[in-house]
Parts: sequence; structure tokens; C-alpha cells
Amino acid sequence: MENGFRPWQGVFATAFVAIAIVALATGAGYGAAAAFDVWSGIHEPRAFAAGEMESLLTARVASSLFAFQLVTITSVLLADAYRRRTTGASILKFSMPPGGLKTLALSVLALIALATCFASIVFAFNPDALRHDLQPFSEMMTSRTWWLILVAAGIGAPLAEELLFRGLIFGALRSSPLGFAGATVITAVSWALLHANYSVYGLGAITLIGLYLAWLRERTGGLLTPIVCHGAYNSLIILLMVQAQGGLVGSG
Repeated sequence: MENGFRPWQGVFATAFVAIAIVALATGAGYGAAAAFDVWSGIHEPRAFAAGEMESLLTARVASSLFAFQLVTITSVLLADAYRRRTTGASILKFSMPPGGLKTLALSVLALIALATCFASIVFAFNPDALRHDLQPFSEMMTSRTWWLILVAAGIGAPLAEELLFRGLIFGALRSSPLGFAGATVITAVSWALLHANYSVYGLGAITLIGLYLAWLRERTGGLLTPIVCHGAYNSLIILLMVQAQGGLVGSG
């Protein structure tokens, strides 16, 4: 009984660590938003210049995201450092994939094609679902601080989320009795749940992308390709929304 349970100890330990990291990062995000409110005086009864409130609200969201991402990245690196000391092995590998830049480019194009096909199907059945998921971000794209969201979504999110889900969690579950299939499904679904405010279609899209990123993690043997794909996809979405809202790219 005890020997049969031992292979699963790592699964439960990983789940505990992952939940703790997300809880700690979420708290940091709320704390950063509260600190920003005090610093900016956003809730003070005063007159705001044209566009100032929109810029402040966008910066507030970005500061919360940055705090969440920083705590997540730091926590995952610390957890992996502890794993290296105790087991002598790291699960965070960032080597260039076989095929180099060609593999990276083809992986990004494949992700964009996959997401476009799924979005087209969703739009055909329920166009309001896409608008619901994109509206909070598209509204921020009209502010002067839209570029902070680009940094958070294009750099911070790929690093933090891939380190946690395709790095720490996938790496630990992959070597457990769950194997590749179990690790892939669990990381994709848990990553989607991190975006619980999305529509069911949005959650479906994130789950599908999560499955693809886990496959890339397995196929290439490292995190570089999932991180690059995640960052390129998020950046493209943000820039398309900026363009749709009036072409603010480069306007400062």
C-alpha cells in the first residue's frame, strides 16, 4: 500500500506547490493594485484630464499582472532550485529546439493557424463569445498606457505561465504514473481555469492551446518553444486589438 502510494507523492506535492504559488501570486497582484490606487489617487474625488482615467486603469491592471508574474517566476525558480538540491535534476530546460529558428517559426505559425481555425468556428456559432472575451482588453487598447499590457501579455505572461504549467507542473507530472497524456491534460485544463472569467468558448480555446504547448514541450524537450509561441500569440492578439481601436502602435 505504502509502496503503491509513493509514486503519487510527487503528484500531490506538485499540486500543493502549484496552488500555493498561484495563491501567493494572486495576493501579490491584489496588493500591487491596492498600492497603485494609493500612489495614483485614482479613487480621489478630483477632475481627471482627458484620457487620464483610462490610462490609469490600464496601468493598474498592468501593475497587478506584473506582480502576479514576478511572484510566479520567482517562486517557480526557487522550487526548481530546491528540486535540484534534493534530486540533482532540474525540470526547467531552455535549450534551443532541434531545427533551431525554423522550428520556432513553424511552431508559432502552427499555433496561429490552430487558434484562427478554432476562433473561426466559434465566431460562426457565437460571435458574442469572442467579443465578451476580448472586450476588457480591447477597451484598454485605446489608452496611452496600452503598451504596458503588451509587455505583460507578450513577455510576462509567457514566462510566468510556461514556467509554472509547462515547466514545474508538467515536468513533475510527466515523470509520475500520469505520464505524458495525464500531464498534458492536467496542465492544459488547470491553465484554462486560471482564465476562469472567459466564456466557455474562450476556456476551450485556452485548453486547446495548452494541449499544443504541452506537446511542444514534449517534442522539443524544453520550454523555449512554448514560451516563444505563447509570447508571439499574445503579442499578435494585443497588436491586432490596438490596430482595430485606431492604430495606436507607435503613438506613445
